[in-house]
Amino acid sequence: MIIENEGFVIKNTVTGRIHREPNKKSYANTTYKTEGAAKAGVTRTLKYYAKAIAEVEALEEAGEKAYVARFYNAYREATDEALERTYVNDPETYEIVTREAYGDPQVTHTGVCPYNGETITRTIGINDAWGHLDPLCESHWTR
Repeated sequence: MIIENEGFVIKNTVTGRIHREPNKKSYANTTYKTEGAAKAGVTRTLKYYAKAIAEVEALEEAGEKAYVARFYNAYREATDEALERTYVNDPETYEIVTREAYGDPQVTHTGVCPYNGETITRTIGINDAWGHLDPLCESHWTR
């Protein structure tokens, strides 16, 4: 049985958030039992983006439009400077740490509450920010 603080996570060194493999379901666990399993998760992530880049390049070479590729969105994430996410294809972006060492980093933002229009300041876990648990996100109030 895994206790919440046991295991390893992949930390995104650019954003500080826990990394979720792009080919995993959104509800899948992001904690790995061993360091080797976490390293395998990083390898799967890098291979996913390499596969996306290769697919788009092959289609463009064949004279097709890039956007018909199955993994076109992943290709754009890894190559389009305007999206500011080109770091996803860099192995230096991912750091493997224990769950306990990662802790629970917090972030504080001030913004307009979509429920009543008031300006609020909230402190929330960095991995929950801008999700349905965030009071500055509209989906928080519509659930």
